[in-house]
Amino acid sequence: MYRLNMFRTQLRGSTLRVAVQATLALILLAGLALPLSVSAQGGDEVPAGFDAFLVYMGNGIYDPNDAGYSAPDGMFFQQEIMGRSEAEIEQDQANAVAFFSERFGIDVIDNEDVMFMPFMFDPRNEYRVYVLAGRDVPPEGWVVRDGGWSVAVVNPDGITLGGEYDGVHVPQGSMMVFGDYNIDVPGEDPIIIHYQSGGPIIPTDQGIAFHCELISEDFGRGLAQGISAGTVHEDGLFHANVRNVLTFPGLPTQ
Repeated sequence: MYRLNMFRTQLRGSTLRVAVQATLALILLAGLALPLSVSAQGGDEVPAGFDAFLVYMGNGIYDPNDAGYSAPDGMFFQQEIMGRSEAEIEQDQANAVAFFSERFGIDVIDNEDVMFMPFMFDPRNEYRVYVLAGRDVPPEGWVVRDGGWSVAVVNPDGITLGGEYDGVHVPQGSMMVFGDYNIDVPGEDPIIIHYQSGGPIIPTDQGIAFHCELISEDFGRGLAQGISAGTVHEDGLFHANVRNVLTFPGLPTQ
């Protein structure tokens, strides 16, 4: 079993960790255009052909260089948000390791070409659910706690993938994720949706597009698609620009 202490040791004081988490702030997780007919408070019906439909947005504004702020990390997400025991965290980590190997042909253990680490999406991004078809979501939305395990390509020359993407070359900065959305619904148990990369996430100048497979006890199997294009403005503040559309099933039925 892989030891969690290895990650705690690797991540302390690592400038590369800071860079990877900054990239995650641009990646996790974004979506496509929101239909104009959808209301955040209307308790809208589920679109025809689907069993569930959600829209997330992240619109936070914050100082990315605030020395007085320490963002919660991946282990905080595992322990405090997901409430997992040490053994359950070890198993979730092992599941992530197996997934990255099977889908992308990446052995993440002791691999100098990639960085494998636990993460939590910075709460300052104000990542929230604003639409859940069939539910009356308030104007302020419901907070989405987002975290899990990520792989980032650190080799300056990039790497060539295996597995389901055998022969596909991806550049430095490409990422893959395996994690959970934990939606904080006031007065109810959280809604848990597992996600895992459907393909490599490759940053571009226009933003970072991705698609993820979804697995939920509440909604079944689905698809998340999106793009994120957060920027630092002249005032030095980071303006998150995250949109994420989730459907169950991933594609409409007849």
